[in-house]
Amino acid sequence: MKLHLKITSTILCLSLLFLSSCAKAPESVKKGSKNENTETQGYALTSLDEMSKKKSEYIDELKKLECDNMNFSDSLDIDIPQKIKIGEYICSDGFEKKYKEVFSHYCEELDESKITEDNNTYPTGPSYEDNEKGLQISIGCTGFFSYQKDFDEQKYYNESEYIKTFSYSDAMESLEKYKLAGGNEEMSPADAVKLAKDFSDDFTDFCDYPNDLSVSRVSLYECSDGYFYMADYIQSVSEVKILEYFDMFDCIDEDLVVSSAFAYICGNEVNNFVINSCFEEHNIDGELTSTYDPVSAAIYLSDTLATNMELNVKRIAIEYCMIKKGNIEKSTGDEETNREKAPWATYCSYDIYEAVPCWVFYFDETPNKEIYATINCNDMNVSFVNNQKGNV
Repeated sequence: MKLHLKITSTILCLSLLFLSSCAKAPESVKKGSKNENTETQGYALTSLDEMSKKKSEYIDELKKLECDNMNFSDSLDIDIPQKIKIGEYICSDGFEKKYKEVFSHYCEELDESKITEDNNTYPTGPSYEDNEKGLQISIGCTGFFSYQKDFDEQKYYNESEYIKTFSYSDAMESLEKYKLAGGNEEMSPADAVKLAKDFSDDFTDFCDYPNDLSVSRVSLYECSDGYFYMADYIQSVSEVKILEYFDMFDCIDEDLVVSSAFAYICGNEVNNFVINSCFEEHNIDGELTSTYDPVSAAIYLSDTLATNMELNVKRIAIEYCMIKKGNIEKSTGDEETNREKAPWATYCSYDIYEAVPCWVFYFDETPNKEIYATINCNDMNVSFVNNQKGNV
């Protein structure tokens, strides 16, 4: 029996998250607790506007910084949002209501007899399957959307070998080219980024998707008849990016939720695209106008981590850590709420999240082997995440 498209897409997302062998950062990683107010009094706050203007200066200063446990890449980049809202966001509901228009956008000759809806799956919403065209589309209430065209799940999900990962900046500069499975021409990582970006831009514009999507990295895989790319997207709300890499052992918070969106490029087009949810503003309390500058954050992080570590910082960014706070029950006429129907679901309509702004220091962005650290922009609380087997 063929699994429902929503289920297979969800299984893939979960497998990408759980294949890693992360261990929670041991006490030996940290020199000691650095979260008391007395430990941060020596660090002055700087406005976001001033930090944005001084970004080049910060990069130069960081490259010259001498730390026992960290060094900074020659291609170091820093991402500082222009504005950071403080408060809560909510997982969308009703995203599936325009399903006919959406399905017609991706299928020129839509056969409505091929539209089905399985009430036993979540998120709720219809699916379209045309075996002759090799096309499968599914849409869900939470902002879920899945598109497959001429896509062999067994080959690309289970019978492929990981080769390497290009960060966005590395992909755009790479001169490498690979002959893709299902295509006759070679494709560069930059070409893959453009295809993935064009597809997601078209999706967000046409579907009125309320969040921004941007390509964060592209990974190269090899299968039986060539290569293919997998592009990961980072999701943004209110122009601030959401942390996208899973924290296997709850080093940051057991209720942390990460964004999840990706695309497979197997020929000369996007053959598989999945986005799992979208977030909307719910209860915004104000703005974070100032925080610790990236150099101060780096020094503080270095002082917090053990001296025997050897970490290379590839990029630094202020991003939201989305912490699930609960669910607002809405009367739908059913006896059970969505959360009760699907307690296993990562995203449910009306779930509430606190958006916590954090400095994120990225050391390794290999899929399922990410290593990074977060520093809370409010209290400088440090969390260290190692999604690699064993400890650093």
